[in-house]
Amino acid sequence: MQSSSLRSHTLATARNSLSASSISAGLATGLMLLGAGKAQAQDSSPPADKQDAPVQLGPVRVRADNETGNSPNTLHHGTQLDRLPGDIQGTPQTITVIPQAVIEQQQATTIDQVLKYVPGVTVATGEGGGGMNGDAFRIRGFDAKGDVYVDGLRDFGAYVRDSFAVESVEVFKGSTSESFGNGSTGGVINQTSKTAHLGDSYGLSGTLGSGLQKRIVADVNKQINDTTAVRVVGMWHDQDMVDRDHIYAKRWGVLASLGLGLGTSTTFTLNYMHQHDDRRPDMGVPIPMPPAGYTGYTLPVTEYGVPKNSFFGKESDRDLTNVDMVTARFHAEVNDWLTLSNDTRWARYTRWMAFTPTICGTGFGGFANFGTCSTDVLAGNLNTAYTVWPVVGDTQTSTGGQNITTATAKFATAGIKHELIAGIDAYYQNNLFGSLTGSSPRSGGTLLNPDFSNPPGFTISPASGQVRARAWDVGLFASDQAWLTPTLSVIAGLRWDSYTAKSTTQATDGSFPPYTKSVTHFLSPKASLNWEPTPGQHYYFSYSRSFTPAGQNVTCEGTVSASTPNLQPDKNYTLELGGKWSLIGEQLGATAALFRTIKNTGSYSDPLTGASVPSGERDRVQGIELGLTGKITKAWEIQASYSYYDSKILVGAPLSVFVPVDTTGNQVAYVSKNNAAVWTSYDIAPLIRGLPGKLLIGGGANYRSHYNADPSQIYRISGATTFDGMISWEDNRYKVTLNVTNLTNALTYTSAFFYRAEVAPGRAFTGTVAVKF
Repeated sequence: MQSSSLRSHTLATARNSLSASSISAGLATGLMLLGAGKAQAQDSSPPADKQDAPVQLGPVRVRADNETGNSPNTLHHGTQLDRLPGDIQGTPQTITVIPQAVIEQQQATTIDQVLKYVPGVTVATGEGGGGMNGDAFRIRGFDAKGDVYVDGLRDFGAYVRDSFAVESVEVFKGSTSESFGNGSTGGVINQTSKTAHLGDSYGLSGTLGSGLQKRIVADVNKQINDTTAVRVVGMWHDQDMVDRDHIYAKRWGVLASLGLGLGTSTTFTLNYMHQHDDRRPDMGVPIPMPPAGYTGYTLPVTEYGVPKNSFFGKESDRDLTNVDMVTARFHAEVNDWLTLSNDTRWARYTRWMAFTPTICGTGFGGFANFGTCSTDVLAGNLNTAYTVWPVVGDTQTSTGGQNITTATAKFATAGIKHELIAGIDAYYQNNLFGSLTGSSPRSGGTLLNPDFSNPPGFTISPASGQVRARAWDVGLFASDQAWLTPTLSVIAGLRWDSYTAKSTTQATDGSFPPYTKSVTHFLSPKASLNWEPTPGQHYYFSYSRSFTPAGQNVTCEGTVSASTPNLQPDKNYTLELGGKWSLIGEQLGATAALFRTIKNTGSYSDPLTGASVPSGERDRVQGIELGLTGKITKAWEIQASYSYYDSKILVGAPLSVFVPVDTTGNQVAYVSKNNAAVWTSYDIAPLIRGLPGKLLIGGGANYRSHYNADPSQIYRISGATTFDGMISWEDNRYKVTLNVTNLTNALTYTSAFFYRAEVAPGRAFTGTVAVKF
């Protein structure tokens, strides 16, 4: 699918005309919304000798690779979203792009691995009523598990996302409900899919690594005629995790893509993706619960001397997921002033997950006594018993559908040039959630000798009390960028949403009572002032709002509380002052931004039940983000970033069982104050006489300071620095890559949730051989 950038180049003066029959009924909405803009454009007709010239908006940035995203300077890449036209440089928002070249260099096989070098993105493992420890991301400390997108459309499910079907990943930071709808307090994560393209290409890669890790990816693209192509990508993955006993991941997937009208002004792509995953979920290691009278913080038991390979789950732990996703995208450049697009998604997700959370405590919120584990650990005695939490697992079947129709018009009125974007966004979610129960209680071993086995005859079966939840949203959005001068512009946008969620819990007789319903209406504005004195400079100040309604994202546990159904939504806003520069012949991009995000919490999702319950918490995260992307020299590429976050809970709210204290004045959970990451490579082939192709030597360093796994600041995740290395040789046909991750075998953690943390794998080596036919 083509992406257009009105700032990067002018549209051709002649476009293929479209008949009414070639435009879907959904696009008619966009035409009606743009009717007024068309009239204004006609009223301000240019002189006769210039009537065929397209309207030029803003500085002209000439770069041949903006359409394909091949520039090492990711500021040149398009946003990949029709409702945010233009490139990253011209968008007044902090955006991090991880291109395909970097994904391949790092040999990142899952999306959380792809995001490892993006400061401010952390993972929080789910619990209790959902236990959904799939990709539960947080951005700048704010929950983003419902803010994961594929090709600009919601990816509704909770699962571990493989990267085989992904071309690039974009992280949009800051409140963005005007562009993406509900949620998006800290930002959103968008995955741009691989799609059919013109030209034939055939590729096969195989990976063998520590653990043992085995992986095969095949990628075949075939051009059918001048404007049509098909593409199929297949993946098989089998891995045992390094330094994590009993943890494995087995998955396979396929992506099929059809592209029509490629290379023309009217394109249509149809993608189907299936992924099957069979893995043993890692619920991590316990973090001791503070004994009565203890005033400090506690760390994961591995920080006190428990071996990091220790696994505290059971032999029955298993996570089976299936994802089927169909995406259709239509894009038409109707003429010099009007572009229409229509994107549609349907997806189905199933999950059966048995897991074993464990506790190291002395008593907890009125529950039964949990022994002396935490007291013993803090006293230096690790040969102490831990407790198995009485949760066995979950089942889930969910579906989701979304359609976004967008119209973009450029015109001039009274000498002021405009880019007007308007459209409608509608989606629907349906979820059937159930729990699993065990045939008998299970006991744990000791921290130094975990018990992996279940009691004799132990079985798992569905429990009563299934939960049905449904949600739908309709959003109308419009924004206009007006150029007051050739270098100074303002953007103003507004989105109106009507969100409805309802849920019901199965009664003991098997019946389902009437649904409890929640309805939320909300306006999400955005505004920015932009100054672009040259094509390689952009300075901006922006304001944007977002909202998160009660029962948001029902396919990831969100339900409506029967006692308090009509809760206020979270109301959030972000202020950002930033600059973006293209340097060294536009080969190197630099960014800097100051920001402040305020979250006013109307409700929160109870960690145990998943239901939305009232909350008056108010959080603030503010700081600075710096970035560098592209080429320093012809042979030296770099992706580097630093962020400083100052977080504070302005008004606290006790979270019942987990946080029975007022948290006012504490740091926001999951926010590291200092984060720094750099990935770099250097081509040394020109230094070796007679060596063909490219020989890259590279690697990365990743640092983050400590963060708290809960608002009470009781459970802490220590700061860590990790190093990765890479050497890669390639020519026009072959590529060989050797990688080492966690070079120093550092003890660090990939995710956390209150009283437990997931240990990152140890030092691992992988080798990949790829061939193109």
